[in-house]
Amino acid sequence: MIRLIAQREFTEFVRDGRLLWAGGIMLLLIVTALGVGWQRQSHLHAERHAAQHLDYEDWLKQDERHPHDAAHQGMHVFKPEPPLSIIDPGIGPYVGSTIWLQAHRQSEVKFRPAQDATGLQRFGTFSAAWLVQILAPLLIIVFGFNAFAGERELGTLRQLMSLGVSSRALLWGKALALAMGIGVLLVPGVVVAAAAVVIESEPGRLLDSALRFLMLGLAYAVYLAIAVFVVLAVSARASSSRVALISLLALWIAGVLLAPRVMSDLSRHVYPSPSRTEFASDLSTDLKSEHDKAWREQFGVSTGWGPDLPLSKWGVALQVNDHVGYGVLDRHFGALWDTFEKQQRMQEWAGLLIPVLAVRSLSMGVSGTDFVQHRDFSVAAERQRRVVQDIMSHDLIDHADPLGDRHFAYEANKELWAKVPPFDYQTPSLAVVLRHHWSGFAILSALLAAAVALALLFVPRRLTL
Repeated sequence: MIRLIAQREFTEFVRDGRLLWAGGIMLLLIVTALGVGWQRQSHLHAERHAAQHLDYEDWLKQDERHPHDAAHQGMHVFKPEPPLSIIDPGIGPYVGSTIWLQAHRQSEVKFRPAQDATGLQRFGTFSAAWLVQILAPLLIIVFGFNAFAGERELGTLRQLMSLGVSSRALLWGKALALAMGIGVLLVPGVVVAAAAVVIESEPGRLLDSALRFLMLGLAYAVYLAIAVFVVLAVSARASSSRVALISLLALWIAGVLLAPRVMSDLSRHVYPSPSRTEFASDLSTDLKSEHDKAWREQFGVSTGWGPDLPLSKWGVALQVNDHVGYGVLDRHFGALWDTFEKQQRMQEWAGLLIPVLAVRSLSMGVSGTDFVQHRDFSVAAERQRRVVQDIMSHDLIDHADPLGDRHFAYEANKELWAKVPPFDYQTPSLAVVLRHHWSGFAILSALLAAAVALALLFVPRRLTL
């Protein structure tokens, strides 16, 4: 019976043109988004891989020079583009991809594509994930707003129930029909996305990418199932198709378009983060305080880099300065990043009321494009910077000028540059990602159970309804 009801409903979608026109436009947009994402990902991956290699080659080919000068030149590291960014670029366009590893200070990520974008960027990055999150629920509304309300207006609902068709069979049959309609549209996109992910994945990471892709598909399947049962519940409860359509459109506008922006602003209000100027000022103040303290304890002087400190000790002083600064940098950047993660976590748990927030957080996490994994890259880059700095300082200590006046005359050669290892960053494994995002699956599962229960509650059980 459920299969027959589903076939009947699906045939209706085809006959009245909803599947052809509304669904066809959606399919075209998804395939286009995947094509754009594939091209973007391939270009960025090749560009960053080449840039990383060339930058390290430039470091190795330096002429003879003072190690401190070399440390100030530093090097650049580039965040790899994960294969699933084809589907969901996440926060990548907003946080950048390149970090300059320079002496003494931890750098921010540079080159954010969103800085060069138009005002439309605030509505989201055009991607397959964005389309499914925002437009797929609207498509389900178009398909299902009259699932029960329309039958009631035509009198066919009473006829079906008089023939002994149970309310549950009606619900599951109509839900299956909506799933078939969405599935017909999404399957081609899934095939294209799977092919792109496989092609762009490194051989050693293919299994990880495949598991991520399956989990991403599962997350979106649950998200769309929630939309299906909410639409059927509202249609069953509404007095007419018009009321059902207006109610569902209002829910879509409020829950998909407006609420995420409101929650974003609210999370920043609850967990405020400092401005760039405030952060830099506080960091500089704490660094100066810790440096002054270290100079008094280590060298017995109150002023750094003054005539009271012999040039022969400048290598040790550089090392002391840097190691004291490491703790200050970890404290300030750690607190800032913790604030960002709290904001993200608050938005994720708001997904209990706004499903799109839960699936958005989970989608970015599984795709490798969320803040947690961006933070992991930033920490790895800072570790590399400290390796460079420590190697340069140790060399200055080993070659301290015994005369005390030729510190700046010393020049290192390529043997020193080669002691710095190339930057080799590995993205976190799926197990690490799941430890951070298990709550996303829990939230979506709870919402699906609630949506099914609501639909069962609202579906008519008696002929009088």
